[in-house]
Amino acid sequence: MKKRGVLLLAATIGLMLTACGHSKETADSTEKDVKQETSKESEKLPASQEYVSSDGAYKVILPEELTQTDMQLQAGATMMALDGGTKRTGFSCVSLGSSKSNVPGNPGDMKSLEDYADYITDMILDGSGVTVSWEDTTAPTAKGAEQCLAREGVAKSGASRGQAYGYYVESADSYFSVVIIGNDDDVEDAKQIITLEILDVASQQGKTTDFINNMTAVLDSVNGANIRETYKTLSDMDSDESLLETLASQAQQSLSSSWNVENAADLMEMADWLINEGHNQNALEFLSQYNTGNEVNRDSFDAKLKEQNLDEGTYISLLAAYDAWSAYEDAAIAAWDLSRVGTIMSFGYVSGYCTYEEAMDKILEAAEKSQELFDSWEDFNKSYLYGYSYWSEESPDDSASSAAERAALIQSMESQVNGPFSIDWNMELKREW
Repeated sequence: MKKRGVLLLAATIGLMLTACGHSKETADSTEKDVKQETSKESEKLPASQEYVSSDGAYKVILPEELTQTDMQLQAGATMMALDGGTKRTGFSCVSLGSSKSNVPGNPGDMKSLEDYADYITDMILDGSGVTVSWEDTTAPTAKGAEQCLAREGVAKSGASRGQAYGYYVESADSYFSVVIIGNDDDVEDAKQIITLEILDVASQQGKTTDFINNMTAVLDSVNGANIRETYKTLSDMDSDESLLETLASQAQQSLSSSWNVENAADLMEMADWLINEGHNQNALEFLSQYNTGNEVNRDSFDAKLKEQNLDEGTYISLLAAYDAWSAYEDAAIAAWDLSRVGTIMSFGYVSGYCTYEEAMDKILEAAEKSQELFDSWEDFNKSYLYGYSYWSEESPDDSASSAAERAALIQSMESQVNGPFSIDWNMELKREW
């Protein structure tokens, strides 16, 4: 799934970028270019406009009247595509903001802002037909930033040439990027006025869709994107039909191979099973075979398991189930099941087995059940991890395991001031789609 997530995001962003388009001045008109640069010093700054990310995490100031298209890639990661339309033909801008643990495409830990810039530009340009030779340039400062980086270069697409400009910002827990491709004059206009400001989202009231996206934040981070929101944005933009068909085929295959879901009826039946029974019920029944009860402490239970000469996977699974039951009683690993309602309904929507609204309605049902069973994001995430350990037969104590990887992701997300789990757990959930 990790590789698929990267390919999905690269294809998505690649669609936002048009070919460079011919520069308004030819490459041979060097003297005229020099005169033009001299005259610009005395000109007024280009008319500008604020463009705010859909999650309110940051805003960018760029030339006015660009067409903005937003995409919620996953919890804690959003994208703005800004297109020049007929006024600035060929001008394309992709702006991304994400927490450091949720960089789209799941590239792993970034060691520096330079690493982030390399990764983002490579991913954005992959499949676009545009190539750029980047050089560092002076970067404007950004309010709330710890470090800023800017790069520029000549953009080439076949016989067309233009300019490219990249602006990258790092805060304590997030990365932001603005990558622009266009003809010389339009990119120069953007460079004169570009500003990025990190906004305070801690005080903002989250939406129900944010809460829902947070329930699958860990898996979306592993996969590199939230397929439901990505697919919806592509559909709304009337994107290339072959790409949509490819995504639908992949979703159908995943549902069939992993869930035995072949149609709409199977999908709804599986979602209801996860909400009402799921692996949680299986885990409780599994524990009952070992006569667990309030009088049995963990050490005694652990010793009892070791006496059975169980294989390692079964031992890990049972111990995880016991820990979950000790913490949350009959709710044990229910968060693992409820989080995956969002996963299968998203794949069901992409597969064509349900509408977007039907998918969201069922996920809302799972979210409401989650609030009933757990008191906080911390409890939900602990139950989720117990459930993953039970299902995968992997211990988060094993640093090389995927269970440890997910535990580290949750720890990172929980530590972020404006991260996915900063939204009020007890917020009112309502249908807003």
